[in-house]
Order: sequence, then C-alpha cells, then structure tokens
Amino acid sequence: MRVRRSLAAPALSVLSLLGALSAAAASVAPPAAAAEEALVVAGDPSGPGGVSTATCPSGTHLTGGGYRLQPDADGPVRTNGPTADARGWSARAERGAVVAFAVCETED
Repeated sequence: MRVRRSLAAPALSVLSLLGALSAAAASVAPPAAAAEEALVVAGDPSGPGGVSTATCPSGTHLTGGGYRLQPDADGPVRTNGPTADARGWSARAERGAVVAFAVCETED
C-alpha cells in the first residue's frame, strides 16, 4: 500500500486553480438589466363548474399562469393552461368556482 505524505503540492495547485477561476469570474461582464416587467392578471371567478380566464393586456405577452380554487370547489381541476390565442390563461374546476391568473410581461 502506498501512502502519500505530503499534500502541499496538490493544495497549491487547487489554490492556483481557485485563483484563476476567481480572476476569470471577475472579468465577466455583469448581466444586462431586464427590459421586461412582469404583471399578474386575475380573471373573474367562474361560476360552479365554469371557466375563469385571465387575459394579458395590450402591449404584454403571456409567460405563464395558474389558478386558485375557491372555497366551494370540490373535485379536480379540468382545465389549466394557456388560451388558444396564447394571450391569456384559463382554468375550470369540475365542481365549484376557480380564478385563473395570467403572468404577463411587457413587450420590447
């Protein structure tokens, strides 16, 4: 069995590597500021078993969405996704009311 008695040389190479990585990271330009701004839009509450749709306002585009079940909701959510025109988000609970939310961003 071979035993290595000195760790000084490998430790120096690790330190050198860390120093090189730090120098490289310092030379990287900072990220550009985001030009877009997020906006969350809530749809009207649906009736029992009905659809709630949240639509992004003019000058924005959809980036995501979701829903919140109302206290009377019982059963699974049957619809949860973007609208056919991709300008909003729709949700529908099997029984009870739901509110859809659209996450929109300003357009460049």
